[in-house]
Amino acid sequence: MNHYTGNVLLDSLIVSARDRPHDEAVIEAKTGRSLSFHELLVCATDAGRSMVASGAEPGGNVVTTGSLDLDFVVACFGAFSENITPALLDPNSSENTLRQCIGELQATVWVTTSKLDETLGLTHFDPTGVASATTTDEIGQRWSPTCDVLDPILMLYTSGTTGIPKGVPWASRELASQIRYYSAATQIKTEFCLFPHLALVAIAIGRTAVLPDVTTLQPLRIPIESVHAQMVEHGCDYVFASPLVWDRMVRFLDESGRDAPPIKIAATAGSALSGRLIERISAALPNTTVRIPFASTEAVMPITVIDAPEFVFLSGTRTYAGAGVPLGAVADEMAVAVVPTEFDERDFSIHRFSLPPKEVGEIVVTGSRVTRTYFHRPDVERHAKLRDVVTERVWHRTADLGYIDEEGRLWFVCRKKDVIRIAGGGDLYPDSLEQMWNMATGASISAVVYSEPSDELFYVLPADSVAEVDEFVLNLQADRAGVPRPIVVRLSTSLPADVRHNSKVDRPSVLRIVQSQRDANEVARG
Repeated sequence: MNHYTGNVLLDSLIVSARDRPHDEAVIEAKTGRSLSFHELLVCATDAGRSMVASGAEPGGNVVTTGSLDLDFVVACFGAFSENITPALLDPNSSENTLRQCIGELQATVWVTTSKLDETLGLTHFDPTGVASATTTDEIGQRWSPTCDVLDPILMLYTSGTTGIPKGVPWASRELASQIRYYSAATQIKTEFCLFPHLALVAIAIGRTAVLPDVTTLQPLRIPIESVHAQMVEHGCDYVFASPLVWDRMVRFLDESGRDAPPIKIAATAGSALSGRLIERISAALPNTTVRIPFASTEAVMPITVIDAPEFVFLSGTRTYAGAGVPLGAVADEMAVAVVPTEFDERDFSIHRFSLPPKEVGEIVVTGSRVTRTYFHRPDVERHAKLRDVVTERVWHRTADLGYIDEEGRLWFVCRKKDVIRIAGGGDLYPDSLEQMWNMATGASISAVVYSEPSDELFYVLPADSVAEVDEFVLNLQADRAGVPRPIVVRLSTSLPADVRHNSKVDRPSVLRIVQSQRDANEVARG
């Protein structure tokens, strides 16, 4: 019998179901229910047949949204079993954005537990109960190759912070590389999953994926006390979470006096991380390895990796002086370079365009975890995917600015779109400045914004910030870094975040609030 389909996520499940049939593949914290690898495969094959019966087409896409629960996981593996690609869309996106993405996908079925808008023209496949709907304990499936290593098996959409979200197809090539990388951590048995796609990968690695009992995965709205209890009860050897989730967890542990959850590796990302936050996470989780991988939707985790001790040391010695955020050494099977922000893309050669160490430019990446296309977006692909005319390797433009230091470590200074161009000439990198001043104040989160009409630079803190501000020190840092001295502003609220994630700071909104707050103060002074 041929057990291999070409889909690395499904093939890995098939192998685990054969070799470790009774081991737990996934646990749902809400109900305490679990599925073994064998049970998951049996339920998935049934769900896949039902999906096809509802109108889903093998070789095509299905729109997939909903809660991260057993039914979601079974539905995704069910799609894989019929050579159908789940396209994970964010239901928090605007209606217009969802309609455009759905139109691109040319899908006939939407997998969701929510009520479907009939005007979308899709068949509703409700996955409720697919994790318990099987009528047999046998798989009854003869597996055969259905896809190539470069065929898409899972699709994620970018955040859309720079425009309409872009579909990024992930193939077995990229996901197999990620599975190889993370399989090396053999001490990890359970993974507490706060991102839907990470649950699928965790199961493929052979870990037990723990699905949290939450109504939202947005970092500022996750119930931290409940999540802490779920981690303790169900397992959390590995946890990848946003910086805001870790900040809230550290505060909860400090205020409640509870013991730290038994996490072996705590990972976080976001290219602009606070060194002070990493210090606090490390102190709150003394028996945990705190790790910072760098990645993007188009370059599957990790591109680079740095652990807390090195990150904290470099933050204290270099970030404090305005050098940016350390991202660390390049991970296995990947390569990075820094190139000018503008050049002739038709004649690209990494040898010709690579900038020397410590010179800021755009970070580009290549390797077996870098995706090669966008879905039906040739215009974006032409710009973002650079084919080396000498080696034929594809390099992805990250739209992140940074540099490589004299020891080969990658550093981040800001997103390309966020560069501040000040009156009189010159560029400022807001992420770099935020982390420089955060090192002095102890802030975990802040925003640096610039008012062009008044030619003023603001260092903005939320109302609940623990920052201790000494303006003399901030000015000294600014003078040494050769940047304008900041005006410190503490808001009466939290920092506004983008609507989709509720985590990334919305700098344009911050500037509007700062200006409004200053205008109100002027009126009050008469």
